[in-house]
Amino acid sequence: MKRMASFIMFFLLIWSSALFGAEIKVPKFIKTTKEKICLGDIVRGAKIDPAWKGIVLAHITSPGSTIELPVSYIKARLRLKGVPVDKIKIKLPEVVKIKREGIRITKKDIEAIAKRCIRQNNPWGNRLKILKITATKDLILPKGRLSYSCQMMSSPLGNFSVPIIFRVDGKIVSRTWVVVKTRLVTPVVVARYPIRRGEIITKDKLKIVKKDITRLPKGIFLSKAPLVGKRAKINISVGRIIYKNMVEIPPVIKRGQRVTIVAESDTLKVSAPGVAKENGRIGDLIKVQNILSKKIVVGKVVDAQTVKVRF
Repeated sequence: MKRMASFIMFFLLIWSSALFGAEIKVPKFIKTTKEKICLGDIVRGAKIDPAWKGIVLAHITSPGSTIELPVSYIKARLRLKGVPVDKIKIKLPEVVKIKREGIRITKKDIEAIAKRCIRQNNPWGNRLKILKITATKDLILPKGRLSYSCQMMSSPLGNFSVPIIFRVDGKIVSRTWVVVKTRLVTPVVVARYPIRRGEIITKDKLKIVKKDITRLPKGIFLSKAPLVGKRAKINISVGRIIYKNMVEIPPVIKRGQRVTIVAESDTLKVSAPGVAKENGRIGDLIKVQNILSKKIVVGKVVDAQTVKVRF
């Protein structure tokens, strides 16, 4: 019993000595980059039990924000976690202010990012004029390795928005949108002379003029070459912009035309004279009638004289 009593007395002496030497000293104002604030983050030059350093006091969710912790709250929090606050030396101000530092991204910075994105992701290069670009507000992001990405969701003409995603250490921390207004003046193809419906378009019927195409529908031609050889589906007046839905590839085989019907396999090829029962462009499937058998079959247009059928 004497040995046990001596051991307990020795333990109490050691424990009380440890408590007597413990000290919690906290300054009035603290800066940190952390979201979770522990006792070890705010104590300065003090001797405390290492186990106490991990006691969570508060969270600061928004970078750039400041919180205030009254001394009464800190002591209550420590008591809750088993710290004998009445038996240790504590030096605390009436209120501890803690600020979570961050990286400020200004509206000007965000607008510059959006501008680079537009320049790099439009087919017209510097011909596309950016008339207005507006970010909504500055951002304050957590400190760390900063990266960003942006992707235009629509055609960069007229009024549209550019989404920008910011990451810190690979984790998404913010999304913002930038409102943009652009204008594009570029050469387009118009009719030099009247073009009648059904007419095959030649180069001399076309000319290039500069137009503001910001609000024009899609499907314009920027050069003459893709139009030459096409057939007009409607009458096109002088000076009118020509769109893709106004022209078509003319048929190489016309209804009633004599053709060669070809059927072939790896080892055999058979041909017969036929008559086209409908118009067809290369690659189209059309009906043809075998002149010899009078049978009507469906075949694929190969060229201006040949229709290939399944063997």
